Amino acid sequence: MQAKVKAACTSCHNTSRITEQHMTRKKWSDELDKMEGLGAAITDSDRNAFLNYLTKNFGPEKGATRDAGKPPAKKSGSAAN
Repeated sequence: MQAKVKAACTSCHNTSRITEQHMTRKKWSDELDKMEGLGAAITDSDRNAFLNYLTKNFGPEKGATRDAGKPPAKKSGSAAN
């Protein structure tokens, strides 16, 4: 399924547009609807598999896990703010 998702999505943008998102199944479904409206080719028979793949690999839990390992962002400006 990874190859099909990559083929459908990267004709217009790079993979980071997918991998940096961490959405619920509902939000991924809305995003697929939007992308289909813009010309992405996702067959009805593949839609559920797309959603399963995207939710499993780029769902909200994946974002929390990845972000938890990042060091805190540095604050800019002075301490007097």
